[in-house]
Amino acid sequence: MRPVSQFQRVFSFLALSGRVALAADLTNISSALQSFSAEIFPDLKTIGADALTTFQKKDEWKVTPHAYGLPTAWKLETEFRPPATPPKAKLPVIGFLAEYDGLIGIGHACGHNHILLNGLAAAVLARRALAHFGTPAKVVVVGTPDEENTGSKYLLTQSGAFDGVDVWLMAHPTSANAIQPMNARINALTRFAGANHTDVVRKAYEALVLVRDQVAQGVPGTLSSVVAVEDVGMFASNIVQSQISLGISGTTVDAVRELVSSILDDTYPGVTFVASEDTTSSAPSTNVNLTVFGSGGHSSENTKSPLVLTIETFRALTSSTPNSPKVPVTFYLPGNTTSSVLDITFNIRTRHTPDLAAVLSFVENLVSPISSSITTDTPYPALEVTPFLPQIFQSIMSQPLYGSQAFPISTFAPASTGASWIQGAEVDPITNALVRAGKVVFHPNFSICNPDGGMCAFNHEPRFREVAGTEYSYAQTERVARGLAELAPAAVTMPVPPSTPTPTLT
Repeated sequence: MRPVSQFQRVFSFLALSGRVALAADLTNISSALQSFSAEIFPDLKTIGADALTTFQKKDEWKVTPHAYGLPTAWKLETEFRPPATPPKAKLPVIGFLAEYDGLIGIGHACGHNHILLNGLAAAVLARRALAHFGTPAKVVVVGTPDEENTGSKYLLTQSGAFDGVDVWLMAHPTSANAIQPMNARINALTRFAGANHTDVVRKAYEALVLVRDQVAQGVPGTLSSVVAVEDVGMFASNIVQSQISLGISGTTVDAVRELVSSILDDTYPGVTFVASEDTTSSAPSTNVNLTVFGSGGHSSENTKSPLVLTIETFRALTSSTPNSPKVPVTFYLPGNTTSSVLDITFNIRTRHTPDLAAVLSFVENLVSPISSSITTDTPYPALEVTPFLPQIFQSIMSQPLYGSQAFPISTFAPASTGASWIQGAEVDPITNALVRAGKVVFHPNFSICNPDGGMCAFNHEPRFREVAGTEYSYAQTERVARGLAELAPAAVTMPVPPSTPTPTLT
């Protein structure tokens, strides 16, 4: 049991930056929040499970649909002013973030339905707790759409959506509890053009072989990765493709099967293949359709995927050794044999924002001589772990009312987040230590995999969608929402950090 005096001190509002401060005895906040949650969570669970993006006007919430010029963004606002609060007093402001988009082809395999539910539940609980304990504050929720593709938090940041709020809280479901940084990311959208279809496929695969070889020798930065995505069919830059097809002309089905079987080993997790005669191709020789299947997953995992197996097959068929002369084969994309243009996205990640430009240049220098153009999307800066709040959250979640859970503080960055644009972290250019941030952003990741057994998967794997629909996942989301609601009063007692511009790629 933590010392009561410590949390009375932490959770008592202090006069900071001219804001109103009323002390309150919050020693029973954990049990009070549990009681409130039993009342409001079932309704919010229904909203989250159905992935709705609106929240009805009740409990004195002001609802702004289509916020900041985005048709599916929204904003909720409420405040609590006890009778003793001066009418014009400036209140502390607590912000919660909600995401709700799915993934192409695999739905809520990143669990954003739980981020929506968590944000709504934590905000409503925080507001109820403020009223219950007579503590003045304002609560804001911003719904951020299309996080997987357009990075709406960047657009919302540019529109001032996060201005005037002292601290922003959100929690992301995954396969393990952790308080950790998130990496910097940019996509190099690379176009290849050829004299004809087979020419462009060869060019693209030559570039893919080159990038794989150079990445294996080392990439600039810390824990950097470069993962290719073939822009064909249903694809997204942050999802490992679970199915890739490569057509091969000038060889036989048996030869392809034997070759691919010799390449495929246990370093390709969950990968299988089918090689069959392609009777739909118009090429004059024997045509083989090599289709490779895998479990998919998050681009940050950098595993040997179906695309990697086709790259290594291409390498083997186009390489020449004394014992294995080069085979005169050509390559095509089954079902798409007329296009002379092929796009490949290189998903580039690195731990620290200052290294992102170097990793991008590394890729550009490799593929520029072969490609016809390279463009980039908006870079994601890294999210850094700020002090103070992680330790308080750890203490909260370790209580029996929250399942006595451990939330270790880690230095490993598993993925990227648009919340980094809100934070605007500035790091030391030599040590990469956090110097300051534009805003306080707390972004714990929480496990929705039942520790007592059952299925588990990582984000962007198709099975994670099933995990995100289990009763345990909703129960865990409720616990974490309560934890964030209990953390909220402590969050707004923190001094607001100096404003600093969001890091940009130069």
